[in-house]
Amino acid sequence: MSQKVVVCGAGFLGSHIARAICSAKPLAEKARVVQLSARHPDRVYKTLSQTLSQDQKTRLVQPVPVDITKPETLAPAFRDASVVVSLVGILHGTPEAFERIQWRGAQNVARAAHNAGAKLVHISAIGANPESELAYERTKGLGEQAVLEACPNATVIRPSIVFGPEDDFFNRFARLSKFLPFMPVFGGGNSLFQPVYVDDISEAVEIISRDDKEIRQLVDGKIIEAGGSDVITYRQVMEIVLKYSNRWRPIISVPFGVGKMQAFFLEKLPPNLFTLTRDQVEQLKRDNIVNTNPGSGHLSFEEFLKKYAEHAPTSAHDILPTYF
Repeated sequence: MSQKVVVCGAGFLGSHIARAICSAKPLAEKARVVQLSARHPDRVYKTLSQTLSQDQKTRLVQPVPVDITKPETLAPAFRDASVVVSLVGILHGTPEAFERIQWRGAQNVARAAHNAGAKLVHISAIGANPESELAYERTKGLGEQAVLEACPNATVIRPSIVFGPEDDFFNRFARLSKFLPFMPVFGGGNSLFQPVYVDDISEAVEIISRDDKEIRQLVDGKIIEAGGSDVITYRQVMEIVLKYSNRWRPIISVPFGVGKMQAFFLEKLPPNLFTLTRDQVEQLKRDNIVNTNPGSGHLSFEEFLKKYAEHAPTSAHDILPTYF
């Protein structure tokens, strides 16, 4: 009997996770099939199936639409699932939208996974904090609490900024550099990032989804903060973007207060290349890097990759030149 892995969320990271599982060497004890589930999974399913070999395509089953805000849609999609990968999240929205999706939506997915008897892998974010005054961080933290309450053996992965050929981080700044006469950084551009390669995250999820008792004992109930090999400042992000896109622009520091004034107006517009919210400006006052002293209940992403994937986290400098 096949092991069914449901990837709940068919965006940038979800499609890479699905590809990693479909492309992995078949496990001797049990074959795995992947089901994409999201509000509109058909486009990603079609695109993904075109990139897989004939053998790999047999591991990608027909997608099943779901709405994480409607629990009744989840049970049929998760039926017979062995693993559910939850990619519940938004970057922009009202506080109510963040609560509905990142908190209650995550809770709905976790409860449905528990009812299906499935192992849950929940993708959260570095900075998740149920006590935060920022809606994004607070609802990520509340979502984690709800997930672990419903599924105590869930594995929570908190990535830093995820990069790859279709990312909306480095690519966005590269597109902005085409139009802006200078590249702005807020507050001196000193906040730290630890960008993590999308295929490293995907490989880790593929490993966790295996029907392997040793791996399950290691990851069950654990939080994994996932960062790459490079810790860089916001200003260095801009320098890297300009370097690999072969452009020159001055990098100018903008006070946080000015950034918030700009965001006050930009966040009211429909999402676009220039979208910026006040919460995002506020987040730039915090570092987005792996906690080097996380305490009990946490697992090292770097050590996990080295042990089971036999390589360290990938450097952004090795990947960015391939897609800029």
